[in-house]
Amino acid sequence: MIRDFIKDLWLLFGRLFPFPTKPGLRRVGRPDRSSPVLVTCNFELTVRKVVQTLRRDAIDAWLLVAPTKGFNVWCAAGGGHFTTDTVVSIINTSGIDNMVDHRKLILPQLSATGVNIRALKKRTGWNPGFGPVDIKHLAAYLGRGKLKAEQEHRCVTFPLRDRLVMGTNLGFNSLLFLLLPMLVVSIWKSGLWWKSLPLLFVLAVLNTVLVFWLPGKPGVQKGFSLGLMVSALFVVVSQAVWGMGPWETMGWTGWVVFLSTYLGYDMPSWSPLWRADVKELVLGVKRTRVEVIPEQCIGCGLCTTVCPANVFEMDSSTKKSTVVNLDACQACGACIENCPKEAIESNFRAGICSCPTCTVINAAKSLGQPAYNQNEPVVDAADPAQCCDSGACDCQDEAAPDSHAESDELYRNGLTKVAVTHNKEPVLRVIDNISLDKTKEDS
Repeated sequence: MIRDFIKDLWLLFGRLFPFPTKPGLRRVGRPDRSSPVLVTCNFELTVRKVVQTLRRDAIDAWLLVAPTKGFNVWCAAGGGHFTTDTVVSIINTSGIDNMVDHRKLILPQLSATGVNIRALKKRTGWNPGFGPVDIKHLAAYLGRGKLKAEQEHRCVTFPLRDRLVMGTNLGFNSLLFLLLPMLVVSIWKSGLWWKSLPLLFVLAVLNTVLVFWLPGKPGVQKGFSLGLMVSALFVVVSQAVWGMGPWETMGWTGWVVFLSTYLGYDMPSWSPLWRADVKELVLGVKRTRVEVIPEQCIGCGLCTTVCPANVFEMDSSTKKSTVVNLDACQACGACIENCPKEAIESNFRAGICSCPTCTVINAAKSLGQPAYNQNEPVVDAADPAQCCDSGACDCQDEAAPDSHAESDELYRNGLTKVAVTHNKEPVLRVIDNISLDKTKEDS
């Protein structure tokens, strides 16, 4: 019981970090051969919510928990952990083909950033479609019969309850980054770190809860606005109640403004509504550009289906898609990933998160890693534990190496062991005590 409490507490505050649960096929209720087949990530909290919702709505279903390294659906899709290959692997290894008579597959809509449903259908023979953004609307989605969500169920929202939860996460994770600097400063300013703890959490929650009403644009501007308001209140209270001196008051006022500005800068990365782009958050200028090429658009409407922000709309006169709400675009890349005619152009790289938190984490991960010479090929063996034996070695689930030249060749050793050869040079790697020593001539 204590273990479950600690797990629940971590899932409340530590959502920045992956929390994997075992991937595979799960029965929810009493599914039969005609029951729907759903796919989700293997983030513990997401799986819990999906199962709870299905049971609450009395939906008997087969649930495929894909190996997304413990990340939630949107983060996993944007980070390259919830991809077409990920879904192919869970289909091939779960045995779901033998459990149902149909071939309809329901994917979470936010996985569209990394999953191409045309490629998925071609590689598996299944007929995939994207369900609603929120699992709570699944019953309505299934009840329509045509497996097509209402447009209002296609858009992400940020209600008060979610803002409260994300505000606590913002405070907790900001504390992880700021605790060491605050401890160092406490050498000269005694007690700064523990006095700042409640202040940090209050400002984090206020930045998130009041985001729709604070003046300015999301990011630095809203955080700075809140900082000025809170610091003004602090000056009044410090003089009237605490009798604080002018210099100490000035120092704490500046600290309040700094903390609030920083938290406002990081807040959009904890919300589903704004693109977490550093320059946009600092300058307040929309840099995202996306447009539809009319000559290439075939009017399939898939971009309107996968977009979680209602950026696109079908033009009734031309029967083609058009951009109607660019300011809401979050640069998730779902439209680009799934457009069948490459009719969408943008100035961003799909699936790349540049939020402040991820920027710091990625920079920390790269420290101490060797810089490879581009003239020397770096050849790695595949990871057989992640190989799904799907037969298409464009794997993004890290079963195959991260990169290799066009002249590289992937071959199979046995049933599911994959290795790489490069430019006819021998490659020797040992995986699971199996020696792989091949060249292109003998592969």
